[in-house]
Amino acid sequence: MRVAIVGLSGYARWHLMMLAEQALFGRAQLVGATVINQEEEAELCRRLRAHGVPLFDDYQSMLTALVGRIDLVLLPTAIHWHTPMVLAALEAGLHVMVEKPVAATLQDIDRMRAAQSLSKRLLAVGFQDLYVPTTHHIKQRLLDGEIGALRRITVTVHWPRAESYYKRNNWAGRLTSDDAWVLDSPTNNAGAHFLMLALFWAGSEAGSAAEATTIQAELYRTQLIESFDTVNARIGTESGVQIDFYATHCGEANRSPEITLTGDRGRITWCYESEYTVDRADAPTEVHALPDPLVTKLHVLENVIGCLRGESQFVVGPDLAREHTRVVNALHEFFPIREIDAPWRLTAGEPGSGFVRLVDIDKAIDEAIVHGRMLSETNLPWAVPAPVVALDNYQCFSGSYTDVRRAAGIRASR
Repeated sequence: MRVAIVGLSGYARWHLMMLAEQALFGRAQLVGATVINQEEEAELCRRLRAHGVPLFDDYQSMLTALVGRIDLVLLPTAIHWHTPMVLAALEAGLHVMVEKPVAATLQDIDRMRAAQSLSKRLLAVGFQDLYVPTTHHIKQRLLDGEIGALRRITVTVHWPRAESYYKRNNWAGRLTSDDAWVLDSPTNNAGAHFLMLALFWAGSEAGSAAEATTIQAELYRTQLIESFDTVNARIGTESGVQIDFYATHCGEANRSPEITLTGDRGRITWCYESEYTVDRADAPTEVHALPDPLVTKLHVLENVIGCLRGESQFVVGPDLAREHTRVVNALHEFFPIREIDAPWRLTAGEPGSGFVRLVDIDKAIDEAIVHGRMLSETNLPWAVPAPVVALDNYQCFSGSYTDVRRAAGIRASR
């Protein structure tokens, strides 16, 4: 399989490792790379050139120069670049693997689906945990009723991020970049994998995700960014499963994300990059190891290339990934981002490179989970209740909460 890649920095390093394994097994060959920061990546560029890999400083130039010599292109790129790059690759007749999320908006995904249908090429999305066999073992156990009827899925993400996290590029923490939607947030970036897993496990069929029917969300901004860094969302689904999602980049605790699946006869607890446990009243607790981070990521390209070679492999396509974006779009369109000010907003460390803390957020999330509450139903003085919004026929992102209300002449609540 002749493979090209866009980018060598950041998350692209993982894609290079995936590609290196497939090359070692004789299943793939790197035939080209687009690198817009060749000076910063001088040594890696030198090594690739020494192995005869042509480098380009423009994506379209690579597609043009290597026409007929690429089978698959890897896109570990910024969210707002996904749509134009995916469309260009599909129109060039290439298979594509793009990082999550597949796109920033529903309409962009629909453009991709139309292009994919026309090109008859594979479009794979890098929701890495869905490529791991363990994820599908858990799904089958749920479908088999091993913990009874699934009632609730709780997702918790306590991942503090320093101010430098939001300064690492021109789109982190942004709603838009380069005149395109980004909608960066814990739900669309660091916590996106776990929201997607929850939707997948809530789905009523083996390869499906549950469709969100209602959503209630509280979005809070503590960092000096455009988007939100703390979120509590309650999602009702057509399968009858309630998803409660709690995430913050502004707490003190740094914990592995967890997903708890509660049925009427037991519970499964999934702990990121560690293990999952099964607890039932009529059986001893089961403990099963999860693969380490490298193995989890290696599964992605292994499955994609296997699928292209005619093997029976599970691949996340845009139809499956679309429901994640639908939820993210609804969060931004129907709910305001509320600013957190002093005294609840504290800075630890040097200004500009330290951590911004949201007072008592870790404790509040833990309390909300135990009692099945929204953050506004705890004792947090800054938390504001949100309405429940029905998502009937919601299939197109109209804009952020503030933008939509400004266009309608309504002042957004802040």
